[in-house]
This record gives sequence, C-alpha cells and structure tokens, in this order.
Amino acid sequence: MNMEKIYPQKIALVGYMGAGKTCMGRSLSLALDLPFYDLDEVIGQLFGCNQVDLMKRKGELAFREAERKALHVVLKKKKFVLACGGGTPAYYDNMDALTKSANVVFLDCQIPTLVARLTPEKNQRPLIESVPDEELETFIGKHLFERRSFYEKAALKVPADMLTVDQLKDALSVSA
Repeated sequence: MNMEKIYPQKIALVGYMGAGKTCMGRSLSLALDLPFYDLDEVIGQLFGCNQVDLMKRKGELAFREAERKALHVVLKKKKFVLACGGGTPAYYDNMDALTKSANVVFLDCQIPTLVARLTPEKNQRPLIESVPDEELETFIGKHLFERRSFYEKAALKVPADMLTVDQLKDALSVSA
C-alpha cells in the first residue's frame, strides 16, 4: 500500500519576529517546490521601498496598510509559502484572511530563543532597535503576549526553537 504524503499548496507562516518564518519559509518552498514570498519583500516590490524605510518615513499605520494590501496580493495566488511579518496577524482582518485562504502555521519560539536571535540584528528591526538589550526580553514577552491570541488561530502550532524543515514538512503532511 502506497502511503504518499500530500502537502498543502498554500502555506502561511506566522509568529513573532525571529521565529524563523523567512528562513524556514525559503527552505520549505524549496522542499515542496512551491513559490516563496516574504511579505516584507512583496511590500517593497509593490510600494518601491523596503519595510524599514516605509515604517521610518511614513509610520507604522502606513506600513500596516501597505502590508494588508501586499497580503491580499499573495493570497490570490494558486500556490505559495508565505512568510508573514510578526505583526501581520494582529492588524485589520489579516488573520481571518489568512486562515480562509491558506494553511496557517504558527512558529512558536520561547522568549530566550527570540532574544538570542534578535539581539544581533536589532538595527534591522524598527520595532526593537531603540529597546536597550537589558529590556529586550521584557519587551518581547509583552509584545508576544499581545499577539499570541492572533497566532493561536493558526491551524497548526509548531515549536520552532530547534525546528528543521523536515519536521515542518512532517507536521504539514497528510497521508494519501
């Protein structure tokens, strides 16, 4: 009896910044032969500037509006692995749109893992670049608490501190 595994054709990764959405998304798209989209890159393509510049120049509200438009562009595609921004699910009707259009996976990381991953790249992260290192754990914990109820709406929650692409593939697979 052949137990071939079937994978979804529309996968969206959500979770806090530093959870591995982009890195895991790129690897997953290669492993499943699906197009990969990083929502921040889609914003850059649609609006002519990267998300850091957009947020710094026009503010978070303008960024979130651009993010919502970019999200809906990707969700109309037939196949994809999408790495969402950390805040994407928490704004507008984004999480509802995601859960209606894709298989949503919450990459759940522990706070110490997020601090370790984010500290070296704070300058590229507008929301934390001005947070002192000694306050980063508290900031992330508070922010994660505020967003967790949105992330928890995902169809699948995967511990992502030490996640491999094969483990993620196994979590997503359905036997035929």
